[in-house]
Amino acid sequence: MGDRIYRFAEFELLSGEGELRTGDSSVRLQEKPLRLLMVLLENPQRLVTREQLRERMWDSDTFVDYELGINVGVKKVRDALGDSAENPRFIQTVAKKGYRFLVPVDLSYEEIPAPTPSASPPINAEPPAVPDATLGRGHTVRRRWIVALLASGVLLGLGLWFFGMRAQPGHAAEIRSLAVLPLQNLSPDPGQEYLADGITEELITNLAQSLPLRVISRTSVMRYKQTSEPITRIARELGVEAIVEGAVARSGNQVTVTVQLIDATQDRHLWAHRYERNLGDLLAIEAELSQEIAGQVGGTLGSRPGLKAAMSHPVDPQVHDLCLMGRYHWNKRTAADLTKSVEYYQRAIERDPTYAPAYAGLANAYVILPQYSNVELQDGNAKAAAAARHALQLDETLAEAHATLGFIGLTSWEYDWEQAGQEIRRALELNPNYSSAHHWFAFYLFSLDRRNEALAELEIARRLDPLSAIISADEGQFLYETRRYEEAKARLRQAVELAPELSQPHETLALVDLETGHTSDALKEARTGMALAPNTPRTIGEAGYVLAAAGQTDEARQLLASAKKMVTQRTAFPTFAALIYEGLGQRKEALDVLEAMSDPKTGAGIYGLSQRHILDELCADPRYQKLMAQQGKMRIPKFLPGESPR
Repeated sequence: MGDRIYRFAEFELLSGEGELRTGDSSVRLQEKPLRLLMVLLENPQRLVTREQLRERMWDSDTFVDYELGINVGVKKVRDALGDSAENPRFIQTVAKKGYRFLVPVDLSYEEIPAPTPSASPPINAEPPAVPDATLGRGHTVRRRWIVALLASGVLLGLGLWFFGMRAQPGHAAEIRSLAVLPLQNLSPDPGQEYLADGITEELITNLAQSLPLRVISRTSVMRYKQTSEPITRIARELGVEAIVEGAVARSGNQVTVTVQLIDATQDRHLWAHRYERNLGDLLAIEAELSQEIAGQVGGTLGSRPGLKAAMSHPVDPQVHDLCLMGRYHWNKRTAADLTKSVEYYQRAIERDPTYAPAYAGLANAYVILPQYSNVELQDGNAKAAAAARHALQLDETLAEAHATLGFIGLTSWEYDWEQAGQEIRRALELNPNYSSAHHWFAFYLFSLDRRNEALAELEIARRLDPLSAIISADEGQFLYETRRYEEAKARLRQAVELAPELSQPHETLALVDLETGHTSDALKEARTGMALAPNTPRTIGEAGYVLAAAGQTDEARQLLASAKKMVTQRTAFPTFAALIYEGLGQRKEALDVLEAMSDPKTGAGIYGLSQRHILDELCADPRYQKLMAQQGKMRIPKFLPGESPR
């Protein structure tokens, strides 16, 4: 007898693989949603109570919030089927009782060489429709299955699997890495998605800032929002040993948060808890959750002052809500959303001028706004610096505010370059798991020509945020500048795979292809980058250089005109225009534009000279040497703001 195959409508479910198929596509269900779906498929068009689902989904010695666990399981199954509670095609909710699977189901068996353990053990020799009265016979079923498998000589393998799969509450051993998956929004209002995302991010920040283990950054975990992938696969992709998952439900000013901690190496539950509080106590809930999780992995958050304050001084619910909305739009990274983010943080500050995280959030919004809009860089930096400094006056322990000041120092004339390094180091002291601080510190080191150290910092950032396209793209750029072309291409292609819409890796690939003699590929990559981001200074400068060097001078001159206009408007640095002049072989004009903009009081700045080996041909010119001396005297960074992390 092989794995069960359930067929209904256009779907089929292979029980042993946990794979739900339709047409040419398939999705793997996690353990609990798989068990839930199998119970419903075994009882088509009949009521299955929530108690019966509980008995089949969990062992008697598992301690979880069953009610919310069932809700989450049903939501995941509906998502996989494309079904909805409002207009059910497959799963009907029977109020206060349970669920009914609405369509007929056919059952068959796939012959396989030997039994393979599945998320929910197949019941040997059982009819496809199991009477309601038998749904609770989990342990009887397991004994019957073991007897059958004894005859096949596989008792040892089953025993190992059985005890590995059972939930065994207790402390995890040797957990060195952790990921908090996006909490699901179970509120009736889908507009509360920001609340679930915000709590997820707070948990990540609390744990990352306080625990002596690796905590995966938000960028990477948010890719698993609404996923049906098994926990073990997610953990393997992120390179972690433990997973936190859960859900959030809000009704008026009441909020319910449920989370569970899973040892992903053994796929077993370690701990779960449910919190029901007033929205005004949300920060306290987040702090308590963080403390509980830390305790389960052998850590403590007692050293973080902010958490103690959150537990003893509830924040105005509306202020916290506004900050969550600000962060929600900040994460979307568009000009319109960043503008909304600024507005939400400003409203939070108006309501409570003493709330430090609102100022830190406002600083983060201002500092990246110029990279996605026509806001002048120095204007954005000035506003970001003011907000970050005010945040630190209220709470010196905010790592994000220190890192923002450091980022500004890497892109501003007015800021002390050495102070920038100190601010980033302070951010890393406060939160060693803050991937952006490692990322920005890599740029600081690279500008000092400490290239191996810079690449090591980027490796740390990538381990903390393994699915970040911009980190992979910047690592590819660093490898290109050190002429490690094959390594650069591998990292840049990874960035393209992670974010096909990102222009930067295509532009750097164009430079690599050009310098390795693949001119046609270089032109293709340059034009791909232009199609993705036709109005950004970096794309214009690099694509213009490639086109000019490849003989496409008419197109290159059109881009040069755009670059010079941006320089005049102080929304781009002249180095981008100089790149195109260099590609055209007009070195005098390249030096002219750099000299004209070298005065910090009247020009836009000359960042990026020493980082760009494209400009090495200018090194022998006394005018270039003078510019380099001026750059060193002003202690400013040797890379372009348009190239820095987003």
